[in-house]
Amino acid sequence: MKLRSFLASSGFIFTIFLHDAILTKSHATDTINTIPVQQVSRSTVINNTCETIWKTISDFDSISSWYSGFSNSRHKSGPINQVGAVRELTRASNGKKFEEKMILFDRPSYTIAYSHVKAGPVRETINQVNLVNLNSRQQCLVTWGSTFRLKSEQVNDAEKIKGFFVKAFINVLSDLKAETEQ
Repeated sequence: MKLRSFLASSGFIFTIFLHDAILTKSHATDTINTIPVQQVSRSTVINNTCETIWKTISDFDSISSWYSGFSNSRHKSGPINQVGAVRELTRASNGKKFEEKMILFDRPSYTIAYSHVKAGPVRETINQVNLVNLNSRQQCLVTWGSTFRLKSEQVNDAEKIKGFFVKAFINVLSDLKAETEQ
């Protein structure tokens, strides 16, 4: 009887703690979800096959060899050119470093996705590059985009930050086009 009474009282205490934990977590989630998700993307047609372009973009750690927005890119950790790979990038404009982690590598659909893991410009970021064959595989539609949430102190700057991403995507696509149409 004493054991039954102890278990009943322990279960009651556990239920109270669990209830408090759920309320606390719910409140934190509600606060995060008040900041809307932002999305931006840009596309271009490149006069080459997606297979050729894939060879350039799928080398996750070498983006600085063809994109002028980064002065350096290097493999930091994880498997090379596979899900889990982490690269460190250095911005050409200001020397600031940040890290990105590959979260999707889908060779059959020519798609790579990655997220910021350290010192990214926003939070909860997923960037994606997708290639689609056009005109009997003689041209390739390349789309580069991002889905993200702003940091709470950035909420009033949403359009400015979206503009930053748009400019970056226009530039990366322009450099990719110049690199792969040679």
